[in-house]
Amino acid sequence: MKKFFTKKVLVMTTALSLALSAGSIAYSATTLKKITAYQNYAIGIEVGGKKVDLSMDGKKLYPITFEGRTYVPARIVADSLGANVQWDEKRQTVVLTPEGQTPPKIDTGSSTTTSPSGSASASSNKGSLKDPIKFNTAFTYKELINYKPEEYDTSSADYTVTVTKSVPITKEQIVDYGFKRPEDNPDLEYRMVTLNLKVKNATMKSSGKDSGYRYLTTYRPYIMGAETAKGDYVIGATDYGFDGSMSEAAYEALPDFPKVTPSTKGSSYEVNGNVILPVIKGQENYLVITKSDSTIEYSDRKIYFKLQ
Repeated sequence: MKKFFTKKVLVMTTALSLALSAGSIAYSATTLKKITAYQNYAIGIEVGGKKVDLSMDGKKLYPITFEGRTYVPARIVADSLGANVQWDEKRQTVVLTPEGQTPPKIDTGSSTTTSPSGSASASSNKGSLKDPIKFNTAFTYKELINYKPEEYDTSSADYTVTVTKSVPITKEQIVDYGFKRPEDNPDLEYRMVTLNLKVKNATMKSSGKDSGYRYLTTYRPYIMGAETAKGDYVIGATDYGFDGSMSEAAYEALPDFPKVTPSTKGSSYEVNGNVILPVIKGQENYLVITKSDSTIEYSDRKIYFKLQ
């Protein structure tokens, strides 16, 4: 049996890092404790002599140093060891199953995710700040994760994203979802945004130095936050950690956590999921999705979606 923990390295899970952006972090009032910790860019992880890629969903999850100990992302470490990773929402537990053993069945209870129905018309907009995607129209783009392809695996897929619903949400409602009440900010309010996501042609290419696979559930857009027509913006959104969220919808649609490997062809799935989005009061806000393609200038990676 493979060993997952050592005395000096503890494992944390990103499923418990429930952040509501604009500089504030939401904490469960009864189970989470606010701490001051540091991301440690100098620490790397190796498994079997190979360096582990700390990227997930287009972002680098660097180890965190807290009170003399180092915490690393559970899913990334477990994946590199060939283990299966599940999140048990009811028990608030990360379930790791060693390679070769059958993962337990997780009771997800009743789903609040709406099943995809119908198809939105294709958008004729460019998706730029001056020409954002109209509400309830579908925009398709190629997502490519290609950071240092000589060292890390690359992956790609065709994403079709539609904003189908956008309603105001109060801070009290956010508390009802299990978060601590966001700090008061006179410039901000919140919206619950529903997205329809279609993922097609999910592929990956192995560098020969990395894991050689990626879970299909991780093929999801990176939501940067919200931006107004004037260029004012707020960074961050929460698309995981609550019933009906985009990540939960992906997990429910793909309960067996299928892998995408170099030999996999045509992997796809479709879900409806929710995002808690902080927006700027008194202005028209757009939801902003950012492409991961490192060959594109950062200013050209943003895709803007109208919320009404």
